[in-house]
Amino acid sequence: MKIVVGGTFDRFHAGHKTFLDKAFKSGEKIIIGLTTPSMLKKIVMQDSIWSFKKRKKVVEEFVKKYNKQFEIVPIHDIFGPSIEIADLDAIVATQETRKTCERINELRKRRGFKPLKIIQIPYVYSEDCRKISSSRIRKGEIDREGKVLIDYLVTEELKEELRKPFGTIFEGDNRTVTQDSIHFIEEQGIEHVICVGDVVSFDFLNSSLKPTNIIIDGKVMRKPISYEEFLLSHYKKILYLKNPGGRIVKEAWKLMRDVLKEESAFFIKGEEDLLVIPTVLLAEKNSAVIYGQPGRGKVIIIVNEKKREEVRELLKRFKNYSPSIVTTTLLVLGPSSSTKRGLCQVPLRISPFSTG
Repeated sequence: MKIVVGGTFDRFHAGHKTFLDKAFKSGEKIIIGLTTPSMLKKIVMQDSIWSFKKRKKVVEEFVKKYNKQFEIVPIHDIFGPSIEIADLDAIVATQETRKTCERINELRKRRGFKPLKIIQIPYVYSEDCRKISSSRIRKGEIDREGKVLIDYLVTEELKEELRKPFGTIFEGDNRTVTQDSIHFIEEQGIEHVICVGDVVSFDFLNSSLKPTNIIIDGKVMRKPISYEEFLLSHYKKILYLKNPGGRIVKEAWKLMRDVLKEESAFFIKGEEDLLVIPTVLLAEKNSAVIYGQPGRGKVIIIVNEKKREEVRELLKRFKNYSPSIVTTTLLVLGPSSSTKRGLCQVPLRISPFSTG
């Protein structure tokens, strides 16, 4: 099978590798269209895009390992060789480029060429569950393998929006709300329950449903609680993370991805409120995330792809912050107040999500 693909391939990254890997494993000869400078005028940070020569060399070095025929050709528009070569069989696409591929097939039909089979591959995501892209790498948000390099900082514009319930809210007196929340979770057949906030965690641990994970900061409305040891005593694995208020630190993503797979507690030195966001993105399938809405009740977020997409869009509106000081993290087994108290103090800032 003869396959055509196209792209800029700047900052050659994990997504590019998956894209080309699919093409070379699906066909015997691959035509690779490589964008020329004339096509890059509207691209973000175009002045920092690798030269055509460098991009071509990097792609060549990667695809040589397949020991298959390939040809890299310059393209000056979005169609390239896909509408010029009659004996092509297929084209590789992502969700983002599928419409262009469909348009290509329309043009091929007009020319009397057979339509191409469209081989669509899923996006490759970075640690923060957003799509890996060359533009994000150029901006310094992630590296070429998808590791997050920046903290997310909430903006003034987002603060009020984030205070609105992000899921289903259960209102009323605390005892009734807790019982109703548990009943709702059981009806939904949820297997993993993640509580974000000290009060919510306390209520669930005192009920018939032990959360798989709790994320707490030892405070309610910024005042220290007296039941911190009680909360932590329910978990053998405890993670301590320094996360200043109004921020999602870059270290949170990998640590949470690893630890949310098993029973564990996160103790946050700073504020845990915004960690609702990575929790929704990183939670296992069939999970629910619960946090408190002060003065009203509890909010339950049923994790699904639609909700994850809402959160991804939300993250795009955060401000990128490059911290000059490395965030302190520590993983220990079993609760240890002395270890936790040893972490350095951090400033407390705005609290968009009020988890309580």
